[in-house]
Amino acid sequence: MLSISAAVEAVSNAIKSVFDFASTAKENQSETEVIKEKRDLKKATNKAEEAFKIVFRNFECLPEKEQERFKKLYDDFLDFN
Repeated sequence: MLSISAAVEAVSNAIKSVFDFASTAKENQSETEVIKEKRDLKKATNKAEEAFKIVFRNFECLPEKEQERFKKLYDDFLDFN
């Protein structure tokens, strides 16, 4: 016959296992989200690089003020990329 303390310990261990499982599942979900965000950021960066190439091909057509603004944006992009 199981003693009360053994039964309480068994229930406690079962509850702990559930919380450990939930914690591990949440951790794995967070890792998956970080991986997805990193992949999406890489795609966005690639698209931005393509846009810069298009603008640079037509750079001389921009007014001087817009050229300066674009150069600054491009320099900032390179600093953070």
